[in-house]
Amino acid sequence: MTTMLRQRRRRNRGASGTLVILAGGLAVVGSLVGLAATVEAAVAAGRSPVGVAAHELLWLAIAGGSGVIAHVVVRRLGLERVLVAAPVLLGGALLFLAVVMLPGVGTTVGGASRWLVVGPFQLQPSEFAKLALVLYLARVTTTRPRTHVAGPVLVVTAIVAGAIFVEPDMGTALVVGAIGLGALVLARVPWRQWVTVTAAAAVVVVAGALSSPYRRARLLSFLHPWQFRESLAYQEVQALAAFASAHVTGSGLGAGLANWGYVPNAVTDFVMTLVVQDFGVVGAIGVVAALGGLILGLLVLAERAGQPSSHVVTALTAVWFAAQSILNLGAVVGLLPVTGVPLPFVSQGGSSLVVVSMALGVCLAAHSPRRSE
Repeated sequence: MTTMLRQRRRRNRGASGTLVILAGGLAVVGSLVGLAATVEAAVAAGRSPVGVAAHELLWLAIAGGSGVIAHVVVRRLGLERVLVAAPVLLGGALLFLAVVMLPGVGTTVGGASRWLVVGPFQLQPSEFAKLALVLYLARVTTTRPRTHVAGPVLVVTAIVAGAIFVEPDMGTALVVGAIGLGALVLARVPWRQWVTVTAAAAVVVVAGALSSPYRRARLLSFLHPWQFRESLAYQEVQALAAFASAHVTGSGLGAGLANWGYVPNAVTDFVMTLVVQDFGVVGAIGVVAALGGLILGLLVLAERAGQPSSHVVTALTAVWFAAQSILNLGAVVGLLPVTGVPLPFVSQGGSSLVVVSMALGVCLAAHSPRRSE
């Protein structure tokens, strides 16, 4: 083993440790503010807070365990072997995306059929589809000639995004689209072709946003939230009010107004309102900095990759986390329409936390030596 290889592995171990600390810190903060809010809501509703807290802690444990298992499997088998199974994984994800649309099988909440109930848990197949898509696109971009990459990437991305869009879940469909565009960049598709695809995708997004009266109304409310503060824009306006009433260091864990139903869905899509109310501007800056550090760290790790597949998987995961963070935070502060995507590692929602933990485990394992070496 050369000195250069030893140094690269030492740097990768240091970077991997930093990423684990950042992701773990985000998950802990999200769990703290989420537990404080859900326990208080349970008490107000006359339910046992112990059961609610145990359920959320169980999801946290499952997510951590899933990340470790994904890391161990990829490290033992090698990323290349895992990518061989990517078409099967993506096919399974598409199958479950179809299953959630079946009457009596999928669970519908707020007019959207996105979940499958398995015992005491609700699973969201679209979250798992993102990881399956990353693995599949990594296989395509690293095994096909550059001139034969754009077609498969566009077709498969469009199929996955379309299946998610009809649930309906436009936010996750946008994240899937961002992953597809990122794959074209990593495949070194000619820039003119990439610009054309991006422009076409933008047209499709606008058409999709205007394709139903409800989406058009939500877009209108985003542009003029105060005109719709008691209807379509209620959540956005309440979030802005929660930000305005926060202090530099916050009101303390569980003491903010957002913990008592002031902001709808505060523990999921609008979890940053809880962070700001509980930990103030300092807490918000810390969370944003940790997310930025996590994404930047993944990009740095991707640049150090010894294999093309490791580079693509890690870079696409960074694109995924970045797109999701921008859509979530942009909606919370009123810069983007509300699309309902969770904040990586921070928002409550078992499927999201499990999948981002698995994705991180895969990335870290892709840059670690195999057990047999």
